[in-house]
Amino acid sequence: MFETEFCKVEYLEKYSAVFCQWKKFCKSDDYRNPFEFGLKLIFDQNATAWITDTTNGFENEPEDTQWLLENFIPKTINSSCDTIIFIIKNNSPLKNEIDEQTKALSQYFNVKRIESLDEISL
Repeated sequence: MFETEFCKVEYLEKYSAVFCQWKKFCKSDDYRNPFEFGLKLIFDQNATAWITDTTNGFENEPEDTQWLLENFIPKTINSSCDTIIFIIKNNSPLKNEIDEQTKALSQYFNVKRIESLDEISL
């Protein structure tokens, strides 16, 4: 498990998934390190899903979004992960950002949106 004041990342064996739970705004290494740890978990565990809890999420800094697209996503595409799940409330202020991410990620992954971890069906 990886945990900081900004994020918690762990492997959920029940779902064969990396679970990334954001706690509060962060950027640069504080944002990128949880993704790097999660990517290592994907490869170590042959995880088939990545779950991001956006309940306490935030809009990304442009530099971090660019890093995500240029570094993290290409590595994830070449892994055992084939599903991305966003936990997001219907009235979330991140709805537009998650809509855009869903659109982009759907080219490579099965993308799902749910309101709570209890709704997962893989």
